Amino acid sequence: MPEIILHQYATSPFSEKIRKIFAHKKITWRSVEQPVIMPKPKLVPLTGGYRRIPALQIGADVWCDTGIIIRKIDELKPEPTLYPGGLTAAADTMNQWADRRLFWSTTPVIFEKLVMPREFIEDRSKMMPGANVADIARSAPDSRNQLRAFLEILDRQLTISSFLLGESFSLADAACFQPVWFLRIEPTSFGLAQKFTHLMRWFERVDAMGYGDVRPMDPDEALKAAKDSTPATAENVDASDPNGLKAGTRVSVTPDDYAFDPVTGRVVVSTIHEIAIERAVPELGRIVNHFPKIGFRIAAA
Repeated sequence: MPEIILHQYATSPFSEKIRKIFAHKKITWRSVEQPVIMPKPKLVPLTGGYRRIPALQIGADVWCDTGIIIRKIDELKPEPTLYPGGLTAAADTMNQWADRRLFWSTTPVIFEKLVMPREFIEDRSKMMPGANVADIARSAPDSRNQLRAFLEILDRQLTISSFLLGESFSLADAACFQPVWFLRIEPTSFGLAQKFTHLMRWFERVDAMGYGDVRPMDPDEALKAAKDSTPATAENVDASDPNGLKAGTRVSVTPDDYAFDPVTGRVVVSTIHEIAIERAVPELGRIVNHFPKIGFRIAAA
């Protein structure tokens, strides 16, 4: 099988979630360091304009967003499970909560204390039209209240179990670990978490898992891997699609929360949880981009 390649950067919290899943499943993978801000000339040809990190590449197939990356990793290596005790709904729900609530309570708290480079502020402001990232810090007092409450909920659970869904690591742990890990870049912010004893014991336990068997890869090598491959994705369109989506239909796929950069292509896969589209890229050939249905909008193009 072609190598598993993760396009990421070291300080990316959403990449940290995937890195912990790699560690849990003892997966061998390659790491391509991508820029924190645009331009990303050696990522965008693979993603069709999608700019968020991380992205997972296997040959000429590229999975965009952790929601679909997690599903692909679990398909490749089901064991050890991310859903101990069969708690699939609980783990998936906590993953969504961590991404959409817990994580976003950390950013104002951190940004209040850190001086962000002008280039970073401009880049992230473009990802959220109508917003100025420099203003996010103004909501720090309310975010601090919410973050403290969220952390107490986790700490209370961890008084009776080693991990969030029992005595085994799960998707819930990977998802909730990454926002707490992100706090660590600013000591005062991390101090909010350090007040919770059980949370910190869990944090140190997950932190010690490491990242699995990883070796760096040059971005040009990843582009060559795509160019030298053909997509391995077979056509699979749900006949019961609630919107009547058909194979071959030209669509655009766009995140519904921020970074509204549409990716356009021909539908190859449409299932309950996944939309995959094929693109013709002059310098690479055919690329199939995979997205989760949850958190994305699909429109005729």
